[in-house]
Amino acid sequence: MEDTAGFSEELFFTLEGEMTNLYFSRTTVDLLDDIEKNLAGGVAAAINGMPGALATSAMLSLYDGEDMHNFAGLVNGEVVCGVFADADKIKDGDFVRLVVARRCDVLHVHSLLRIEDSLLLMPLNAYCGERAFFWSCMRFARNMTVFVWIVLFSGFFLFIDVSQERKEDLITACGAILLLPPLFCFPFEYWTYKTMRDYSIYAEEIFVAYGFPRPDMFDARGGITFFENNGNGFFATNCELALKNNESKYKI
Repeated sequence: MEDTAGFSEELFFTLEGEMTNLYFSRTTVDLLDDIEKNLAGGVAAAINGMPGALATSAMLSLYDGEDMHNFAGLVNGEVVCGVFADADKIKDGDFVRLVVARRCDVLHVHSLLRIEDSLLLMPLNAYCGERAFFWSCMRFARNMTVFVWIVLFSGFFLFIDVSQERKEDLITACGAILLLPPLFCFPFEYWTYKTMRDYSIYAEEIFVAYGFPRPDMFDARGGITFFENNGNGFFATNCELALKNNESKYKI
């Protein structure tokens, strides 16, 4: 999982250029081994000139997991590396715009935007700005409250003969049904917001670096669509679509 603890101390900036000498794998060990086996030119030569930099600094930010891909490459002569679920969809020759931070002699990629098809790659769990995340949690709490009300009231009037019940008991039961769902759902979702808030702040910093309008309210999920990839399609965020939906929603 992406560590957000230290990102606020880093200086985010953008880098644009052609991705070359690209290596990727599911584990950091395999990635380093692959690079070491190809020590002629490209990333390997750049790494060879800075002993241990990639392994000791940038690799600390990578992740060994079945659903993620680590990658390293060159953009404008700079060694870049990062980890995304769909990093394996990037290829040599892609023109990209990156949000990066310098870690020793390596640029760690916090987000990647492929210019050709507007594919936007974001860190795990970071997909919307802080305000967007807060209101998303509150909408979920509202929807769950309404759903539970429907279920409880339906069951109540389906299985209870209200004509046989005292008025006071009916008022108490209805009051409990009305009060309990929001008293549970809203505090629970607020706790979710507080627990996951750092990810939304992280995402917002990335959106600021890209120059997106209203980064606090930007939600990348609004651009999720189907991408074709050499016959193997996948769902991911289309940045252009997400921006259009965000602009339409907030009249930007």
